[in-house]
Amino acid sequence: MTPAALRALTHLMDARKARDLARLDRLLTEDRRLVEEIATLAATGSRDLAEGPLPLAEQGRRLAWSAARIRAAERRRRQLAAEIHIARAEAVQSLGKHKALEHLTDRADRAAAHQREARAEREAPPPGRQPG
Repeated sequence: MTPAALRALTHLMDARKARDLARLDRLLTEDRRLVEEIATLAATGSRDLAEGPLPLAEQGRRLAWSAARIRAAERRRRQLAAEIHIARAEAVQSLGKHKALEHLTDRADRAAAHQREARAEREAPPPGRQPG
């Protein structure tokens, strides 16, 4: 492939790499948000006690609600773990392909420069002879 064709392909790989990294970042951001949500929900009982005593029935409902929300968040985190694993593998693969393509482009550029130099040497007048 020519260096120009490799550069065009590099632009496509840039877009793929950006897409894969953005997906991984989105999943990791969601996971961090869930961790924060779980921590906030786990502190519900302590917060309620600090704000003042609640009727026992209301306190029980709030604790049951927070426990249910914690279970849902933990279930989503387990799903996310598998998605993150896949997204991380895809991002690593995209980065590897991008790096390999950059390496190929550099080699093609060097080969083209070498060919230009060789052609210039072949077409140059013999030493000691004036052009013209």
